[in-house]
Amino acid sequence: MIINPGEISLEESLKICHESIKKARAEGFMPITVTVVDVAGVIRATLAEDGSGFTRADVAYAKAWSCIAAGFSTSTLRDIIEEQPRLDKAINGMQIMANGKLIPTPGGLIIQKDGKNIGAVGISGDRSDEDEICAIAGIEDAGFTYSHSATK
Repeated sequence: MIINPGEISLEESLKICHESIKKARAEGFMPITVTVVDVAGVIRATLAEDGSGFTRADVAYAKAWSCIAAGFSTSTLRDIIEEQPRLDKAINGMQIMANGKLIPTPGGLIIQKDGKNIGAVGISGDRSDEDEICAIAGIEDAGFTYSHSATK
């Protein structure tokens, strides 16, 4: 079996999922769903808490996928769109090309290990800012760093 050196392992992905959920429970947030993808956008792990809504897995995956596809966190994508409203039509076109997977709202972050991009996490369940808080905690508590840009 060939393993991509930039790929995040199943064990590492599950650790991020568990730590993100742990943070959501500590903060009393709504039930969340967490999805971790590798650098190719392939799902490595998804965990949904009891009570998490049935569309949450789709949204969590889309947030993680958006990070890989765009090279930015989903909060950075939101900021770019808000700062440049003329991009609305371009975003609509990109959304169609992405089959609805482009989600420009907080909760998706790039995962890095030793300065290398190894994947992304997406979380859905509470308000988007709370989702991002859980993503940050999950990444850091699992021993990795997060980034808002794939180039940093």
